[in-house]
Amino acid sequence: MSAILELQGVTKAYDQYTVVDDFNLNVSPGELRCLLGPNGAGKTTTMDLITGRQKMTSGKVIFDGRNISGMTEHRIVQQGIGRKFQIPAVFKDLSVRDNLQVALTNTTNPFMNMIEFGRGGGRARLQEVVELVGLQKRLDELGGNLSHGETQWLEIGMVLTQNPKLLLMDEPTAGMTEQETQKTSEIFNRLKGEHTLIVVEHDMTFVREIADIITLMHLGKTLAEGPMSEVENDPKVREVYLGTEGITDAA
Repeated sequence: MSAILELQGVTKAYDQYTVVDDFNLNVSPGELRCLLGPNGAGKTTTMDLITGRQKMTSGKVIFDGRNISGMTEHRIVQQGIGRKFQIPAVFKDLSVRDNLQVALTNTTNPFMNMIEFGRGGGRARLQEVVELVGLQKRLDELGGNLSHGETQWLEIGMVLTQNPKLLLMDEPTAGMTEQETQKTSEIFNRLKGEHTLIVVEHDMTFVREIADIITLMHLGKTLAEGPMSEVENDPKVREVYLGTEGITDAA
């Protein structure tokens, strides 16, 4: 199966400091890939390079057979890549329903929102997303009144309204309760297959629940890659993290 996302020799350098160093990545359609590594390993910068938030020093990003290197963030979104950042960005003074409608129609103008929402199966898509993220009973609640976990699910839903082929998730369970984290793993397991996901995460219990393949980064490079069981027992991983509890601390 050909990769839906390929990073070929991607490098990001600032003067004398290289954050991402000749990094290669191949992700298959429908796969859920977790990027792990200590702070400073280059995980979030890699996400920035994929989405055009930062410009790479060298290398290529190929998405769905097309070279998207050098495209603007907006154009990359149009290609079918959605991203959820660590800190949720929802409209606190709008209801859950209105937040999702704004994301779906890409306008906060009430009149235009109503017109756009009525086109192209908007109501059906919104209902599908609401059920997926489990906010059916919170549709009329203001965004500012949601729990932390609910706010994260709402933002995931807002990204999903655009039906992206690839979703990038940066520490989606940060600050969640154990129960909220478990529900999030259920959401992600429903998403993979239909969507391709790349997740940066520190919660190793969560990673074990969701990941197909793990890529462990160290100093901007791939240290190890494969299923969790293989990466945990990789001699290179044990050598680099000698004196720690291994990959648990690496994340």
